[in-house]
Amino acid sequence: MDMLTGDRTRIQLITKLSALSLALLVSACGGGSSSGGSGPVAGQNTAVVSTKAADFSGSDIQLIDLGSDYTAMSGVAPSDQSDTTVARYGEFFYRLGRNNIDTLTKYSFESPSTPIYEHSTLNNPEDASSNPYTVVFVNDQKAYVIQYAENEVLIINPSAQTQGEFIIGGIDLSDYADADASGAAEAADAVIVDDKLFVVMQRLVGFSPAEEDVNAYIAVFDTNTDQEIDTDPNDDPSNRKGIELDTRNPGKLVYHSDAGLFLQATGDAFYSFAGRDPGYTGGITRIDTDDYSTELVVDDGDADDHPYGFVYDLAIVDSENGYFVGYQSYQNTNLYHFNPTTGAATAIESYSGLDITNLVVGPQDNLWIGIGDAAQPRIELFDGQSTVESIGLIQNPGAILFAE
Repeated sequence: MDMLTGDRTRIQLITKLSALSLALLVSACGGGSSSGGSGPVAGQNTAVVSTKAADFSGSDIQLIDLGSDYTAMSGVAPSDQSDTTVARYGEFFYRLGRNNIDTLTKYSFESPSTPIYEHSTLNNPEDASSNPYTVVFVNDQKAYVIQYAENEVLIINPSAQTQGEFIIGGIDLSDYADADASGAAEAADAVIVDDKLFVVMQRLVGFSPAEEDVNAYIAVFDTNTDQEIDTDPNDDPSNRKGIELDTRNPGKLVYHSDAGLFLQATGDAFYSFAGRDPGYTGGITRIDTDDYSTELVVDDGDADDHPYGFVYDLAIVDSENGYFVGYQSYQNTNLYHFNPTTGAATAIESYSGLDITNLVVGPQDNLWIGIGDAAQPRIELFDGQSTVESIGLIQNPGAILFAE
């Protein structure tokens, strides 16, 4: 059985089939420590990185000081479970346990090794795993948990002191349920733009995005009322209210205030599991957040001509500079620069044949590139011309988050 896209896709496939101490952190004014000291650690000067072992035997969280030397601190939240990711808001960061873990654990930058709480994301302890995928924050009293295996977006209070105060509501996604055994819409990512929550749903049938009548969707909700917005009020009222997508197996939403909202889709990267030919039905789509129209900016091609392989991961620097990962085979990926306005793409030769696990734009508009490597896991900072920094990690990098 072939292993497919990157670390995130491998974890998705596996889950569906089946403390180190912290040294001193440097604050904005140069003081403070992990245990209290003279003042709180300045979370805005710290990157939060989700890491996992190369053999998937465990995971951790590392904090990186955004000073001149980009010091990576030892792991602060070691776990023997690997299917985890991170979220952050304000002076707090969170570990989200995904499939068969179903927990959200809160930490502060002031005392990062000591959890503030750990709450279950299950409505009832006896429920099957909802596989929570990501957390999107409205404020410190309200956030959304996007659940891959459940047709509901949880509404939570991130400041809740008790489990009973934690889950405060939900948004129904059952209108987007697909026809496979799980019946879940497979909500995979979300962003908030102008008081609107955009939730992307893969709607895979089994592992297949190839079913002709099961398109992926983006549903849009008013964050003030949590009511769904009809993105095409002039069509048949019986139709779904969301944005129907032309690409399949969508994965990552990225919003930039100058460039707009973009969606990366992988296409049929699961083809070998069903004996199909590769399905190049992915790419990068721009979504208008006002009229909800879509435009395919980067097309992954077809069976005869697919210059990038499968499009995997995405980062937007500005209206003229973006990056995506082209997947060729397991742990063999290439980095591409593209123009988000025109779609013109060029390979970055110095980043080819690597296991690129994540892309994100840092505070200085450098591209942070997570690179999986059992011997040398790292993050490299790329300024558009060359690598300007390499940050060694204890495990392979996953999500990389900065203060907003």
